[in-house]
Amino acid sequence: MTTRMEVCVRRYAPHQVMPAHSHAESLMSIVVRGGFRETIGKRERLYSHGHITFFPAGRTHAQDFGPAGARQVIFQPQQDWLAYLKDCGTELESAPYTTGPEFSLFGDRLLQEIENDDPLSGLARQGILLEIVAAFGREELHKNPSSRVPPWLLKAREFLHDNACRATTLGEVARAAGRHETHVAREFRRYFGTSVVGFMRRLRIRRAAQLLAEGGREISAVAFDCGFSSHSHLSREFKLFYGVTPSAYRSMSNK
Repeated sequence: MTTRMEVCVRRYAPHQVMPAHSHAESLMSIVVRGGFRETIGKRERLYSHGHITFFPAGRTHAQDFGPAGARQVIFQPQQDWLAYLKDCGTELESAPYTTGPEFSLFGDRLLQEIENDDPLSGLARQGILLEIVAAFGREELHKNPSSRVPPWLLKAREFLHDNACRATTLGEVARAAGRHETHVAREFRRYFGTSVVGFMRRLRIRRAAQLLAEGGREISAVAFDCGFSSHSHLSREFKLFYGVTPSAYRSMSNK
């Protein structure tokens, strides 16, 4: 890949094996079809649709593709994007990776713009790439909070992870943390960049996305199981977060 190449699609045949190799430039990639196993030193990772990875220049790795092969969208991050990721606490040299429904959607949108290739596709691709990097940075920020975060606040966050899909009050969160409600609300936003309610809403929507991708359940049942009052309530919040309706997301996930 040259430095002038904004984004490209790489296709890998079923059961193809890529021997140990490295890249001269740092890269980011999203799996948009299929999956594979990657070996980095003594570590192994399994990737599937929606996995995104930052790979530092010079890091040796090998890949073994599954029976369906794989397709990846690969791009070279700009220096200011890398600076942003470092500010989010991302350990770039460790080749960080993550997954989530939003990255599946980003990958599908990016692939669509690459295939369209009309006069506005370049601008659209640039916008999607910025969204991808921002979301990746936020994920790293949430996974790797500063060591200065008080232990009681981490307890509050853990309580939300465990109880996000049921009716939960700020008072319950505060009791789990052993602090006053006002203190919890203020410090949660200070350290995690969002309110308690906003964080809980994000967890609910991501859980709904996982259930929708699995299929087999009515959207109204998914809504109630994830703490939403109705199908329409889920649809409204889901579209605000992901930019598509739950039914559209389900269709995209089952392609």
